[in-house]
Amino acid sequence: MTAAPLVPSPLYGLRTWSVAGEDERLAGPQQGTRWPDGGAWLTARCAVTSHDAPARACACGIHAWHPGRRTARRVLGARGAIPGVVEAAGAIELHRDGFRAERARPRALLVAPGANAALIGRLSAAHGAETVTVRGPADVVAWCRERGYGLEPDVVDELLGPVAVAEERRRARVMRLRVAGVLAAIALLLAIGIAATGHPGERTLHGRTGEVHVR
Repeated sequence: MTAAPLVPSPLYGLRTWSVAGEDERLAGPQQGTRWPDGGAWLTARCAVTSHDAPARACACGIHAWHPGRRTARRVLGARGAIPGVVEAAGAIELHRDGFRAERARPRALLVAPGANAALIGRLSAAHGAETVTVRGPADVVAWCRERGYGLEPDVVDELLGPVAVAEERRRARVMRLRVAGVLAAIALLLAIGIAATGHPGERTLHGRTGEVHVR
């Protein structure tokens, strides 16, 4: 297995949060871990073993994506989630699409069209983060680039090296093929179901009122 490189911190990326508790605090969307108030750092803990996070060959650590149009579209489009920019520090393991970090804190929360601006404003104040109003992915990328947040794709590839880049591309192709296979299977099952429940043709039904012809 090719080892992902550890890079210097701080490093900035995009991610989403959920909202937890009546006091409205940011929490991890998967495990529900509440993030500290007032700009304090959240330190990652592995939920499986006692090793330090992030660890190679494990998924532990605080996850974020490199800022880009695709990842910005992804965080802005996450239904019911709070999108934002995270500042990561400590040990950071780099990947082509993002990174896993030892510790992190919210740097900015994003207010997109249709979002609950009042809620996001309260969350920003509680966690010591900036509130940034954006119209779409392009604004997110521009805001990050103006501040030097995130790594450009060519820098990521250079840090990873050609072997790691080739391996991650191979894994991405395998994942796309798997997704395509699942979608094809779903489409086939839907087609079979539609065919099975389609119009059966002309037939005669016998009821209490006599024969009924159905076309």
